Amino acid sequence: MATLNEHAHRRHAIGAEEDVGALRRAVARMSAGQNALREGVAELVATEMGTNLLRHAHPGGYVLARKAGDGIELISVDHGPGITTGTLAPPAGTAPPVAPPRPGGSGLKAGLNVVRRNAAEFDWYATRRGTVVYARLGAHAPAGDAGWRYGGVNVPLGGDGESGDAWAVAPGRPTAALVVDGLGHGPGAAAAARAAITTFEQAPVTDLDRFVRLTHEAMRGTRGGVLGACLIDPGRGELTYAAVGNITGRVITGARSVHLLDRPGTLGTHLPFPTVRLQRCPFEPGSSLILVSDGIRSGWTVDDHPRLLDHHPAVIAAVLHREYGRPTDDATVLVVRQVAHMA
Repeated sequence: MATLNEHAHRRHAIGAEEDVGALRRAVARMSAGQNALREGVAELVATEMGTNLLRHAHPGGYVLARKAGDGIELISVDHGPGITTGTLAPPAGTAPPVAPPRPGGSGLKAGLNVVRRNAAEFDWYATRRGTVVYARLGAHAPAGDAGWRYGGVNVPLGGDGESGDAWAVAPGRPTAALVVDGLGHGPGAAAAARAAITTFEQAPVTDLDRFVRLTHEAMRGTRGGVLGACLIDPGRGELTYAAVGNITGRVITGARSVHLLDRPGTLGTHLPFPTVRLQRCPFEPGSSLILVSDGIRSGWTVDDHPRLLDHHPAVIAAVLHREYGRPTDDATVLVVRQVAHMA
């Protein structure tokens, strides 16, 4: 079954005390009806994240929030200085060293200890360029295939409203991944993206050429869009990529980086169906796939962020979005990693 980013992130700017209160109230509304959440937990975590940004990041930062399964996901982002470089960068999957809270104190480490203690999933990353803190509240992400980790950031134009971008991942053998961008912005673009996502979910994707053709037909009743789709075969150690339009990406294995190229074309419009050209490259345990919409500037790189790929995919996505996102467009980063050998 596909794991779908059903809800785009909402971007909550934090620059004053009243912004922390606004974040807390927004998260409380978002949490209503999310059955995996304990009462008050999401508001507490949001308050700690917002307060940390206000007190320790200059000039402030922002929190990305979205519903995730039966819980919610919160990601605080700043441009520094925040936490010093030496304090952060824990090994993947481990909790960072956090000092216990001082009586009556609510410093940065104390605040992050509250976030970590109440999170089903938690990670952070910091350099002099800034800090990202990730918390999934309520329940862990669906397990899917234990050999895979994936996550993304999808932020609509202006930080609120419907996003014309969407992503989906179906872990398995093969694992399928998709990023789609509906033409333009707002509800019309979101409807086009949903048509592609629905096609992705209806049946296992095993043939990219057929999937692209089915998606083209499904998007005909919309304004159309562009997409990039991958199949990762762990048995063969190979990734196959198909793009129509300006969705790009990279496969990174150690020091090796393979660019996944966009192709001219648009799906779902009156234009002739574009030729689908498949691109193949090696994909090994430890490899990372990164797909981005054109809301991310070309020339993006992970090279300026030491050990970033050791971290949770949502953290990777948030760092790349912070550094390279365009403020004039919906912007999406999807990260898929193979973390184990699969027999």
